[in-house]
Amino acid sequence: MDSIHIRIGQNLQRIRKQRGLSLDKVASATNVSKGMLHQIERGEVTPTVTTVWKIATGLNISFSSLLKDEEAAVSIVTAGQQPDITEDDGRCKVFLLFPFDPQTLMEIFLIELSPGANYCSAPHNDGVLEYITVHSGSFTIQVKEETYTLGQGEAIRFTGNALHCYMNLTAQNTVIQVIMHYPEA
Repeated sequence: MDSIHIRIGQNLQRIRKQRGLSLDKVASATNVSKGMLHQIERGEVTPTVTTVWKIATGLNISFSSLLKDEEAAVSIVTAGQQPDITEDDGRCKVFLLFPFDPQTLMEIFLIELSPGANYCSAPHNDGVLEYITVHSGSFTIQVKEETYTLGQGEAIRFTGNALHCYMNLTAQNTVIQVIMHYPEA
């Protein structure tokens, strides 16, 4: 398996070329600079979660379509020792379990939030649903102006087209599973 930054760059370039888009057009659609997009495509940088979401939202694609590797008929996965991507100075670690599947319209992540972690996600496209299950620890999420705190075994579902923030307000690590469901194209 390639390093994640190489895969992101290859997938971005493949999608851009399939659509016949220039870097300028992608930059305009995503609010990510042309220079940064060029560096990502060349595998020179590992983009943040925020940057990958900007690209995915601007191109109207799933988050994991930028992270995915070649697909197999049967997949057994274990979250790696190293996260696929991080945010909040490494306090929010994202492990891709299953990339976007066009049949189910879903992708699945495991996210580890260190104590004090705080990651705010820009709104996703209309119709995107997030399903989050707390595997361990305590998890606080703010969706619009409402705040919810969940413990191990609890879950929440919400529409992702609003600002939402993931937080670990405790002194213990929190692990959550996130399922993103995208509307039909």
